[in-house]
Amino acid sequence: MAHGTGTFRALASFCHFMIFASAAIVMGIISYFLSQYPFRGSHVVYQEVISVITVAFYMVAMILPCFKSYEGYFLPLNFFFSYLWLTSFIFSVNDWSGNLCRRDIYGEPGLDGERCSLKRTVESFNFFAFFFLICNIIIEAFLWRASRKVRHDEERQQHSSAKLTKERPAAANVSGHGAPTAPPTTAPAGNVVPGTNGAPEATVQA
Repeated sequence: MAHGTGTFRALASFCHFMIFASAAIVMGIISYFLSQYPFRGSHVVYQEVISVITVAFYMVAMILPCFKSYEGYFLPLNFFFSYLWLTSFIFSVNDWSGNLCRRDIYGEPGLDGERCSLKRTVESFNFFAFFFLICNIIIEAFLWRASRKVRHDEERQQHSSAKLTKERPAAANVSGHGAPTAPPTTAPAGNVVPGTNGAPEATVQA
């Protein structure tokens, strides 16, 4: 199974790492916003919660594809997180895209109108996390399919080997214990009466 799925497992591990790294960057910046400014908008809190959960899950997920037994088990979780990160990206675009990062949208001091570079960084890595989740969905779908195919081929090969092993003793029994052949008969010693054409016709005891 290692040769047939090794490439997919390596790609899945890379995508898991990129998702983890993107979430960690978003978590760090949003945590900085929450610690430095009094603003607590629902969009900002949502991005903080999603990034923390993603870091916790994908810290483990980026190690799992290193094992040969991994067959794309995070595929359903990738679907789930892709929608969450798409929502996070939409929130960041609506709040901070373009000149919006300089506007006091919510009418509160602090976060709005400051740190545009950090806000755009959050927006970028929200997209990166979503992008690598989509890539990982495709990769792990191929990994799951390839793993099933390899496992099916191995089971079929084992079944064929077991069948061949059972057939060999049966063939040996048939060839070694067949119908016995009659031993050649020898004429007893005595006087031979010649028959026609010189062939012996009968044997007379002495």
